[in-house]
Amino acid sequence: MMQYYKACKRELWFFANQINMNYEDENISIGKLLHETSYPNERKNIIIDDTIAIDFIKKEGEQLIFEVKKSSKLKIPTLYQIYYYLWYLKNKKGINIKGAIVYPKEKRREEISLTPEIEKEIEFIVQDIPKILEQKTPPKAENKKYCKRCSYYEFCMV
Repeated sequence: MMQYYKACKRELWFFANQINMNYEDENISIGKLLHETSYPNERKNIIIDDTIAIDFIKKEGEQLIFEVKKSSKLKIPTLYQIYYYLWYLKNKKGINIKGAIVYPKEKRREEISLTPEIEKEIEFIVQDIPKILEQKTPPKAENKKYCKRCSYYEFCMV
């Protein structure tokens, strides 16, 4: 939900209220295939407390959690997804760890760590998400640059 919060609060509300659109979307299928075929030697989908699903964990000098993404186009939402994982592990499990986002198609990797400022922002968002979900109607639609590729586009904008 953290990723939806940063991308689009309206999409967060739809998702949380089981208003699901086209999950047969080509971009979603490509992302799933990339996730399944990249890093074949790693144990994947590590679920912790039915709350977070880490793509994989690897020790490279120090232990890192990894998030695999098809593209870096939605960078901020992806960053906040992994920030939330790091915050959750630190605050709920007592594990202070760093993370990395990997973009196999772009052959890029970005290492991530929490800062006190990011932690405060995550805490605010964790408290704000339930307020959005409790609303009787979804938040107002905002036209963002990536809306046309969203499966909710016609639902929101037409």
